[in-house]
Amino acid sequence: MKPRQQAILKTVVESYIENGEPVSSKYILQKEGLDVSSATIRNDLAYLEKKGYLHQPHTSAGRVPTEAGYRFYVDHLLELPSLDMKTTEALVAAVSSINATADDFLKEAITMFSRITGYTSAAVVQQNDSDRIMRMEVIKTADDMINLVVITKSGKVKNSFCRLYFLATDEDIQDLNDTLGHYVQQAAITQLSDADFDELEKLLSIKQKNWEFLVGMVKNIVHSIKRPKVIVSGQSHMLSHPEFYEIHKAQNIMSFLSREDMLCHILTSGDSDGVHIKIGSEIGDEIGDETLGDMGLVIRKYGDDLGTLGALSIFGPTRMDYGKGASQVDYFARCIEKFLKEHYM
Repeated sequence: MKPRQQAILKTVVESYIENGEPVSSKYILQKEGLDVSSATIRNDLAYLEKKGYLHQPHTSAGRVPTEAGYRFYVDHLLELPSLDMKTTEALVAAVSSINATADDFLKEAITMFSRITGYTSAAVVQQNDSDRIMRMEVIKTADDMINLVVITKSGKVKNSFCRLYFLATDEDIQDLNDTLGHYVQQAAITQLSDADFDELEKLLSIKQKNWEFLVGMVKNIVHSIKRPKVIVSGQSHMLSHPEFYEIHKAQNIMSFLSREDMLCHILTSGDSDGVHIKIGSEIGDEIGDETLGDMGLVIRKYGDDLGTLGALSIFGPTRMDYGKGASQVDYFARCIEKFLKEHYM
């Protein structure tokens, strides 16, 4: 593609992102100030259309970008803008103002991020390989009711309630907690296996014969901690874009945003470095859903020195402002990394 044709494609994409209207040759000539005739611009537009980068909705209309046009623009022409002071201050304040457990921190952060950007935002929180169980304790909440509490080094707190079919004294509970404390010994969560659960069941069968059922509760809690957590906020923002005004398209998008398995897959696949942009059918092809051709996605994974902890993203139409979105996602992911390192690791 010639430099002039690249400039024309860039103008069409950025104008369409801003206004949502087909872009005419007259507008391009005025915008770029090119020292060529309108006929030359029209020839270049025809060439870009022939190559599949642009589309003309009807004969008398200007051009709009195709998915291939957006892809070329993102890969070769996109320049990430610096965020203005107001946005950076808002993103830093959004993270700094949160006072919550590690489990709730990302949920609040994603909600604020969606509000600031005006896009639907989603995150996947993966288990930190270095996280360990610091405390596992049974608390008697009534004569026939207990609460199993598990607390991790990163601040995760999980509870599981159970009604007893036998009477348990305070001394029974204390003995049980001594056994659990011996079992835990700051166990690394990602390393706990079925063999470890079998060992706990063996310990309980020797020391507290009525409590073998507790192994199932411990296993469920550990598996829930290990399982990636998907958080979505600002779903209604998707419906504010004209691309999703049609009811069937809106239904497809909302259905997709409710599927944790799909979101988890698409946000965690691929490389861990930098910001990644997925456009239209690239999203649908990855999860086997052809109905997502009007959507764009900006992703950045975040983590600590030991590896990836999760991924942050924004969703919008294919006409979304990828440059601004990429800058926002990258900056906020860095804020999250810094805050998590200072407060939860």
